[in-house]
Amino acid sequence: MPRVNVRLQAHSYPVVIGADNTGQLNRLLLKFLGSDRLFLFYDAGFYALHGPALRSRLNLSDKCVTEMVIPSSEKSKSQAILKRIYDFLICNRISRTDLILACGGGVTTDLVGYAAATTLRGIRWAAVPTTLVGMVDAAIGGKTGINHPQGKNLIGAFWQPIFVHEDVTFIQTLTFRQMVAGLGEILKYCGLIGAAMIAPFSVFLGQDDLYRQKDLVALIRLSVRYKASIVERDERDSSVRMLLNFGHTFAHAIERTLGYGRLLHGETVILGILAALELGDLRRAGTVRGLAGYRKIVERSVAFVPRRRINVTSVLDAIAQDKKRRGTDQKYVLLARPGKPFIAGSIDRRLVRKALERMLIFYKGHGGTNAHHPDR
Repeated sequence: MPRVNVRLQAHSYPVVIGADNTGQLNRLLLKFLGSDRLFLFYDAGFYALHGPALRSRLNLSDKCVTEMVIPSSEKSKSQAILKRIYDFLICNRISRTDLILACGGGVTTDLVGYAAATTLRGIRWAAVPTTLVGMVDAAIGGKTGINHPQGKNLIGAFWQPIFVHEDVTFIQTLTFRQMVAGLGEILKYCGLIGAAMIAPFSVFLGQDDLYRQKDLVALIRLSVRYKASIVERDERDSSVRMLLNFGHTFAHAIERTLGYGRLLHGETVILGILAALELGDLRRAGTVRGLAGYRKIVERSVAFVPRRRINVTSVLDAIAQDKKRRGTDQKYVLLARPGKPFIAGSIDRRLVRKALERMLIFYKGHGGTNAHHPDR
């Protein structure tokens, strides 16, 4: 069973990847829980499909498990839902030796992980990501938090889980759009890693079946391994970890201007990656080489993104408030070539506008052409 260890100075943990591997989850809980209590949180959508069955397969008595279901949407990453979680934990007298388990997508692991980080100044927690986005990105690396009306993930903390358990059988019940959202993050890793990931991802896209478990396990493992290597070098996002923001400066701004939920996060990442490629091309006056193959799979992926009306000026204004800026200088992750990302600053705002405009021209002509799957 594939396993990636995230090796940090103060705290290391395993990421276990497989299919139908509840037995492994039981072994992890047995190892880390002991005689303490488990506070089990479910994303509502996941709970409706899998919650009772998962709970029945866990070798834990009802006396040591306390459960809560939280709403499924980006809007759940709010002060209001966070307060409900705090009330639940405190009213049920959680202690520092107990364990919090978050079962759900990136919203759930971000939100519950932040509650764990800030309740009693820190409770152990673990993640069972149940979406492709969660498995390849959100649940790895200890970034937790909630949104603010002024932007995404502006309130948060670094709080590493004690383990991450990933079961790709849960992916089989995701909607087609949720799968595409995960592909957006995998597409990011293709640009960052290069040929070793672009080749299998191109084959995967060409099979016209986004739910193939064997291929998904391989792509997830490559993604997790890369992210783990970055987090190990820069746990708190002060240097090289910023490379994981490839495509996200544009993506977060698009999400905010549209309103959270109009496009899924991974869908905006696909658009953000194309905008980043356009910006790199403009910045070097069309001299960037070696990106044709990668750009091709990015453009193929744009066809999966539903059409929405995006205002360039509003996106630029949102970028100006991005949390990763340095003073007034916004940083962008660009590619010298696939597998060779770099961080660029002091970029003329007119070039950023032009990159957005060029991305939107392509998106208007090609977006949404394959945004629905007949069988899902």
